[in-house]
Amino acid sequence: MGDGLQRPAGYRRALTLRLLAAAAVVLALTTCLTPLSASAQDWSPPRTVFVPTTGHTTDGLFLDLWRAERELIGDPVTEEIHPRTNFTATKDAGIVQYYENVALVYLPDEEPENQVQLVDLGRQALEEAKTAGASRALDRALERSVCAPAVAGACVNIVASGHTIRGPFLDRWQTADTATWLGAPLTESFIAPDGTRVQYFENGIFRQTATGEVEPLPLGSVAAKRAKIALEPIDQPDDVPTYDEELFIPPPDATPVDEGDGAWSLGPGPQQGAWKEVVVSISAQTMWAYEEGELVMSSLVSTGTAEVPETTTPVGYHSVLAKFDAQTMEGTISGEYYRVEDVPYVMYFDNNGNAIHGTYWHSNFGAPMSHGCVNLPMDVASWMYGWADVGTAVSVIS
Repeated sequence: MGDGLQRPAGYRRALTLRLLAAAAVVLALTTCLTPLSASAQDWSPPRTVFVPTTGHTTDGLFLDLWRAERELIGDPVTEEIHPRTNFTATKDAGIVQYYENVALVYLPDEEPENQVQLVDLGRQALEEAKTAGASRALDRALERSVCAPAVAGACVNIVASGHTIRGPFLDRWQTADTATWLGAPLTESFIAPDGTRVQYFENGIFRQTATGEVEPLPLGSVAAKRAKIALEPIDQPDDVPTYDEELFIPPPDATPVDEGDGAWSLGPGPQQGAWKEVVVSISAQTMWAYEEGELVMSSLVSTGTAEVPETTTPVGYHSVLAKFDAQTMEGTISGEYYRVEDVPYVMYFDNNGNAIHGTYWHSNFGAPMSHGCVNLPMDVASWMYGWADVGTAVSVIS
């Protein structure tokens, strides 16, 4: 998402954000960028990992879904890309990444719970099959059908599509959140030319193996090849760990970020009593967003290192003064010059150049890393940029 979707190094080239050359503001940007060294951090889970089975990374919201639905989605076979054309019937695609069985798309303008969606590769594959000349078996499978009363429980009618799901296909479709992600059936199950039984769904195809198991076909890999997208493994970025689920288990002496069942802490609550308010805790390296007093977002952040006054995130009551899609940030602090282009989702909260913004150049959230700004993972920053209007209260507490 990069990773800011948190992105690994090199993502900036793929992030085609508009550069806003506002000279007067750029001159004020003397406090925000990451220094060359950082202090030790408390534990926090990675937002980007390298998957050695395919030689690609996954991060941010894509990482979250991949961990939850790896068997359905498969491993990443490309890096994230910005497509030139629509990937869905009604929406312009944002960031797209192909996995073995599906393609994921990040749509930042959607509601947070809908920002990650599956591309309708199953529908596209069905249209290709029909164009190439459908077999008799597929022709029959395209006919609408209903379950017979005698097979109730082993067959489900999907009224929206006019098709049914039966037997082992139904069992697999009803596993966890598979139905949500795979979508509705577009055909009945039928015998494909290779002799296996298959069924088309909106976002993928299921196949029954000789042992009776139902598994997704690798449509993501096929679609990526047809789109001539590079599938070759990349070199593992230096700052991205190899995936291991143990990376997401806090050590015994770590300060917990969540409460018991994994829900984010409700935090300290609004400090200014505003309708919308962002609260940043320097000691917890955490941000909470509240709307009408209710928590709507929480994330680890990186505030200023406080090595000198100029790199200290200012404690106090502030508000969002100005917003920019992207900007070049440069300046000199303690004799050190820095310049970073296309800093995304910038929201200034004081007149000294301190801002909340997305961060693609590190994934060390939970530790002080900046020159005074509040660094956010890119997916969180994208959401915040759409949610927080100019004037939104920003409270920085110790």
